[in-house]
Amino acid sequence: MEAVVLAAGLSSRMGRNKLLLPFGGHTVLSQVVMKASPFCTRIIVVTGYQSRLIEESIANQKVDFVFNPDYRKGQRTSLLLGIKSTSEDFFVLPGDIPMISDEDIFSTISLLETGSIARCFHNGIPGHPVAFRKENRDRILSYPGQIKDYLEDFGCLRHPGTIGSVFDADTSIRYQALLRGDLDPALL
Repeated sequence: MEAVVLAAGLSSRMGRNKLLLPFGGHTVLSQVVMKASPFCTRIIVVTGYQSRLIEESIANQKVDFVFNPDYRKGQRTSLLLGIKSTSEDFFVLPGDIPMISDEDIFSTISLLETGSIARCFHNGIPGHPVAFRKENRDRILSYPGQIKDYLEDFGCLRHPGTIGSVFDADTSIRYQALLRGDLDPALL
């Protein structure tokens, strides 16, 4: 199992690079990488905006970096580049959900025993991780639409996840809530 962690975005809603903000004695991104690492043999971190700073922030963690020169074109370009770098079954995580639980990751991966694609949902909201059997790799790379359309077209097993599977650090208000551990559903 491999993990693709998306860390290329501009953090435009935050106004500064949210992945580099402190969280639990680390950074937001470092926390996500630490959460993923027990569940995979390899972590691929896709960088773009401020790639040098991102790489320095997790230099002590065992990851492979892939730079997306087209990161300004949106998350899809980073997702495809990360998926292209996989060779096994894989799951995808955004780098800004530091409160994702071990159970969210474990339960999603476990669903691949009975299906090809699996995803966490919290109260009907699509969350993370999204896990894929490796046979999806080439299909995704050649798929003309968005990943949400791919999930609908090819079917996705769903399971209930914690609020941490959907609660990201997109805004200052959400980041402050994450720091307090107060994941108020009203902020979603």
